[in-house]
Amino acid sequence: MDAYVHGFRERALAMQNPGQELLVEPGVVGLIGRSAEALDGRVLITDDRARDVLAVRSADLNARVVYVFDQAAACHRLMSEAVGHRPTRCTAMVCDALDAIPDLAPAAGLRVRPVSTRPGDSAGVPLTDAAVAALRSDPEMAPTTDIDGFVGYLLAIPNARYLAAVDDDGLVRATAASATWGSSTGVFFVNTDPAWRGRGVGTAMTAAALRAAYAAGAERACLDASTLGLSIYLRLGFEPVGPITQFVRMS
Repeated sequence: MDAYVHGFRERALAMQNPGQELLVEPGVVGLIGRSAEALDGRVLITDDRARDVLAVRSADLNARVVYVFDQAAACHRLMSEAVGHRPTRCTAMVCDALDAIPDLAPAAGLRVRPVSTRPGDSAGVPLTDAAVAALRSDPEMAPTTDIDGFVGYLLAIPNARYLAAVDDDGLVRATAASATWGSSTGVFFVNTDPAWRGRGVGTAMTAAALRAAYAAGAERACLDASTLGLSIYLRLGFEPVGPITQFVRMS
C-alpha cells in the first residue's frame, strides 16, 4: 500500500498546475481545484479516515477520477451516491522489479511504433489514431468517450510515452503507454483489438511500455488493473495491493 500511495503522490506532484491544490490528509491524497473541467484532477482514498474530508469537500474536489479502496467502505458509499460518476472496478498493483521485465516480441503480423503527440509529426502513429482504436475496442477504458476529450486527457499527462502496434496495413491493433513521475511510473492506455487478443499482444505492449519507463529512470510501477488486464500484470511480476474502484466523473 505504501509504495502505491507514494507513486500516486509523485504522479499528483508531477501533474500539478497553477491553481491546483495538493491535498494530503489522513486516508487521502489528491490533486484538486482549478476548475470543474479539470482533466487531470485525481484523488486517492485509502481508508475511512478520509470520510469527513470527502463529505465536506466533495463539492469542490474538481477531480476527474476518485480512486477508493474497498476498505474505505464509508467513503465508497459516499462516492456511490454522488451524481454523475461512473464506477469501474480495478485491482491496484505494484511492481518493484522493473529491471526484470522481459523484452517480448509482438505477435506475427504486428510491429511496435511510437505514437506522436505533435500534429504533423510523421515519425510516429498519430495519437488520435491510437485513441480512436483504443476506444473502439474498449469504450470503458477512458474517462470520456468523446475523442477530442480523450486526446486532451492523454496530452495532459506529463512525461508520457505512447506506443502502438500496427498491422501490415498500418492499422492500430494495440496500444500501451507509460509515464515517469519521480521514481515511479504508471502504465495506462493498454488495449488490444478483440480480433488480436489471446496472442500475447497485450503482454508484449505492456512490457515495452515498462521497459521504456525503466530506461527513463523509473524504479517501480503502480497501476490499476482492469479485469481484462489483471493476468497480464501478474505475468510481468506485479503484486496486488487491493481491490479499488475508480469513480470517473462523466461531465
